[in-house]
Amino acid sequence: MALKNGDLLHNRYRILDLMGEEGIEAVYRAVDEKLDVSVTIKERINYTDEAFQQFQQTARVLASLRHPNLALLFDYFSIEGQGQYLVNEYIDGGNLQEWLSKDERPTEMEGLQIGIAICNALIYLHSQMPPVLHNKIKPINIKFNAFGEIILVALGDVDSASTHQMVPSSLQASELRFSPPEQFGGDALDHRSDIFSLGATLYTALTGYPPENSLSRLIGKEQLSPLRSYQPNLTRLTATVVEKALRLHLEDRWQSATEMKGALIAARDALLPEKQQETRLPPLDQTSISVTSLQKRSKLWERLWAGRTKLTNWFSQRDPVWSIFGAIIILLGVFIWLAFQKPPGLQSLFLADRPSAPALMLTNASSKSAEPPLKFEEPGSQPTLAPLSENQGATMVEPEISPIPTPIGGGGGHIAFVSDRLGVPQIFLVDVLSGSVTQLTGLEDGACQPNWSPTGEKIVFTSPCPSKRRSYPGSRLAIIDVDSGIITSLPASLEGDFDPAWSPDGEWIAHTTLINGRSQVVKLNLHDLKTVRLSQERYPDSSPAWSPDGKQLAFVRLRGVPQIWLMDADGENQEQFTRSGVIDNTSPAWYYDGSLILFSQSLREGSPSRQIYGMRIEDIGQAEEYVIIPRGRLDYIPLMDHVNVSPDGYWLAFDYWYFDVLSDIYIMTFPGADLKQLTHHPGQDYDPVWSP
Repeated sequence: MALKNGDLLHNRYRILDLMGEEGIEAVYRAVDEKLDVSVTIKERINYTDEAFQQFQQTARVLASLRHPNLALLFDYFSIEGQGQYLVNEYIDGGNLQEWLSKDERPTEMEGLQIGIAICNALIYLHSQMPPVLHNKIKPINIKFNAFGEIILVALGDVDSASTHQMVPSSLQASELRFSPPEQFGGDALDHRSDIFSLGATLYTALTGYPPENSLSRLIGKEQLSPLRSYQPNLTRLTATVVEKALRLHLEDRWQSATEMKGALIAARDALLPEKQQETRLPPLDQTSISVTSLQKRSKLWERLWAGRTKLTNWFSQRDPVWSIFGAIIILLGVFIWLAFQKPPGLQSLFLADRPSAPALMLTNASSKSAEPPLKFEEPGSQPTLAPLSENQGATMVEPEISPIPTPIGGGGGHIAFVSDRLGVPQIFLVDVLSGSVTQLTGLEDGACQPNWSPTGEKIVFTSPCPSKRRSYPGSRLAIIDVDSGIITSLPASLEGDFDPAWSPDGEWIAHTTLINGRSQVVKLNLHDLKTVRLSQERYPDSSPAWSPDGKQLAFVRLRGVPQIWLMDADGENQEQFTRSGVIDNTSPAWYYDGSLILFSQSLREGSPSRQIYGMRIEDIGQAEEYVIIPRGRLDYIPLMDHVNVSPDGYWLAFDYWYFDVLSDIYIMTFPGADLKQLTHHPGQDYDPVWSP
């Protein structure tokens, strides 16, 4: 139903005015009466089950996206018989279409700045796994906030097909000039479709006129007018960049947003100094994506998420009996959580029937500042750690050491994990018993994929890490000393290193490297820093994982679809382990005694959603795979990924999505009891690794 000014939506959002309508969609400006902040609400009126599933998929994707040049998603919900709603950050500023309607155009410098900023957003979107397409880039969807920063708004819907692309729900005549030709012929859209739309938007911004309809150009009725026919003062370099983006065939355009961004930067740098001064926009750092603005905006994001309870929303839309049932579940969850806290007497109610475990020596994780002063040291002949100066050193609180008997962890009682709660992924530690979280890295370019040394004193990781993804081109490996915070950089390949795995004897780090664009598994000797290639070159290999005895490696091989393979530590005797047909298997992890391998398996062909499966080593070649899920969760398909086994084999840690709540770190006993949530932040927490 259409909303009217003054309506209170979802007992929280007061509608202020209608901002626009398109087909079955409408966009409103509203105020969140709980927090007294302005928001934008996108309404879609569609009551089918398929629409609801598509909305859920869309919302989960959008909720995970955070980038300085993208509007943030704060909330989402459905109202039965009424519609689906996305609550987005309200950008208090004008848009490019309003700028052009005032009979004035951006200068050439301003046009290049806009193009570079949108390329930054597209690089982030297209690097997601699977890639996210915007498909609605046009002047009205490029906004300028109160600081003059450039924000891309109006991401569309996730396609229900296996491509998982963002596709527009409808096309209006006014949009045709910004739409790529493949959008009309039924051909598959890809990241180069966004490049075409960005080219059309820049063409309009720089000339004052939209380009010719791509469909008319495709059938030969029209040709593209050169930019310089409208604006002779434009440099040839700028005109060439935009016109290449507007070529009709995908293979003739810029092949990536990174490539187009580089061309725009070259055009900007070639401008005369006086032309570079002709801008009303703030300066933009083109060599790296700054997250300062995003961190400021994320404070509002955290307030909004903190003011909402996803499960309460879910239950409130259903029969009151479900609300009562939901309250019972929540109270039970609170009681179970208390059982793992003090007093110990409560724990005995739940732990009495468990097998005995050895007493552990637990220490508190080191106390670190929000952004510890870390630095990289280039390796010399030996991978030694260079000391920091006195005013650079990370502070360390002397821990109190006391023996505490506990069945949790079987090791140091800490889990390293990755979180994007600060805008860029960083590595954190969580104390399993207390749940306290401390930040370990504070690198501007991010840090991810932690893996402990056998002694538990150091962690090897990947950086840069702009976001959660499967591959990190251009990244390298580094080692951080957990106590001191000192970071040592390892030798880097020409194209990128990631997926580090420390061998049980501490002598090697196996990892993925890119060679001519293809991922291959190698291992680095930590004594002489020489690399040994393990892959056979023919297929893309990644994600190595050492067996507990260090004699074998499990890894992911892409032969049509990813499957788990095994090989000896020297790369010999490579053999396929999982045989799941068209279903993906990724993220292998050995059980503590080497008897089986756990891994992530997609729910269906092409699905990004995953569950944890296990398979015994003795069943290799027989496809004897078993799902491992929390017991008592039959009302919901758990979405779980990146499983890791505690040193004693008693506990599993993993990413866990519960209904539509962002992923957090959970643990449960193997093979599926006593589910416990460790992290509760509205940002994404993932890639947990138990300390030895």
